[in-house]
Amino acid sequence: MDTPEPPKPVIERVKERLAASRFFTFSLMLHIVIVIVGGSVVLIKKVMDPPDFEAADGLIGGDESIAAPPSPVDLTQQQFTPTVPELNAPQLTTITTTNMATPVFQVAAVAPQVKPVNTDAMAKSLSEAAKSLGKGMGAGLPGSMAGRMGGSARRAAMMAKGGKDKSEQAVLKGLRWLVKNQNEDGSWSRENRAAMTGLALLAFLGHGELPNSLEFGPAVEKAVNWLLTNGQKFEGRMNMAAKFSQSGVYEHGIAAYALGEYYTMSKDERAADLLRQAIQYIIDGQGPDGGWMYSFDKTQSDTSVTGWQIQALKAAHLSDLDISGVSETMDKAMLNLKRVQGKQGGFGYRTPQDRYSLSGVGVLCTYFWKQKKDKMVTDGMQFIIDKVKSDEPIKYAGATADLYAWYYHTQAALMVGGNAWTTWNRLFQDEIVDAQSPDGSWPPHGGKGHGPEKKPDGAGPVYRTTLCILMLEVYYRYMPSTKG
Repeated sequence: MDTPEPPKPVIERVKERLAASRFFTFSLMLHIVIVIVGGSVVLIKKVMDPPDFEAADGLIGGDESIAAPPSPVDLTQQQFTPTVPELNAPQLTTITTTNMATPVFQVAAVAPQVKPVNTDAMAKSLSEAAKSLGKGMGAGLPGSMAGRMGGSARRAAMMAKGGKDKSEQAVLKGLRWLVKNQNEDGSWSRENRAAMTGLALLAFLGHGELPNSLEFGPAVEKAVNWLLTNGQKFEGRMNMAAKFSQSGVYEHGIAAYALGEYYTMSKDERAADLLRQAIQYIIDGQGPDGGWMYSFDKTQSDTSVTGWQIQALKAAHLSDLDISGVSETMDKAMLNLKRVQGKQGGFGYRTPQDRYSLSGVGVLCTYFWKQKKDKMVTDGMQFIIDKVKSDEPIKYAGATADLYAWYYHTQAALMVGGNAWTTWNRLFQDEIVDAQSPDGSWPPHGGKGHGPEKKPDGAGPVYRTTLCILMLEVYYRYMPSTKG
């Protein structure tokens, strides 16, 4: 019987086992290394790779082409006080919040750049471009407003009507100046505040900006809330006073015009009843001859006052709120415009005259409602073009500068089209763009002007800047080929 071997030391036994399993150990260590390295690559890729999708459309400049990723953009800081929750989708339906006071904080706003023309986007129907954005900014929106539905639609409309890249850049600079010069409460200026706020809001809306817009949304939001809060306080008197004064009817018409466009584009139900109230004052204030007068005094009619009331009524008509009396009031207003048309085709102040400064009012407002180029429209436009070629040249620094007249003339010329638009566009576009100040505003000019147009301070800068922005938005703000 063999004598058993004495037990081996622990260290010896461990060495024997490791030697027997050396291939398994090597394999195990190799797999551990592979797992660690592979996991590190995945982790690094997860951290470093850009997101699959980026927010492409804040309804601001540029071409929202899907084919190519967006170019890097600069971030600028702007301060604002938000009053409704951020809308995170490109479809704006109904804004129902009434939160009016939240803390001030800093956000980064994207400063867009106008990108090269996308030919596919140009070929896309403007009506389809409007419908693609859903309720509020699309479905149900009048075809006449489809040109403002995003960068592609604006670009297509501009190219079709002879707009230049520098014009769109001037618009963006002007809108950014308005953002910087907005009052903390959401209004603009310290004088004629309702009118200046209405004009500024019209400038943003003309560019397709709403409270959910990436860069300009906060400014629009604050402006809308200011109009809603004060308009309700004064029971629909959008001049924000207990009664209508001489200037109050201008302010009421302009602010109601902006409110009407805002509701049409946003379907914000907070604005619906206030818009009905505001429009009712205009309907009730119409004179026997179909026009309007200071303080809504019905003893006579003023074509300048009348122009803003008609634009407000047109916006109400496009809202689809079916406000009773709008159509009948507009029909009657056409009779007054016909009453003041002069022998040469121009339009007068309170009696039949051929006044260059008011002829655009007559032409635009007649076309806005009739949607056809009848004799009133064509004769009026011919009178304007003849005057421009003779003794009313479009020179910002000249003695004939008149932004108020040009605001109407520009829209009227686009609506009439043909040689009238070709001539006007060739003369006005560069003149307005080149006159812009480096900060984005427009300086006092050397001409006639109306209201605060020539004032270096007060409402002057806002008034000039908004009128010039609205002129340069003409290519897409209202489309002449589609009935609204």
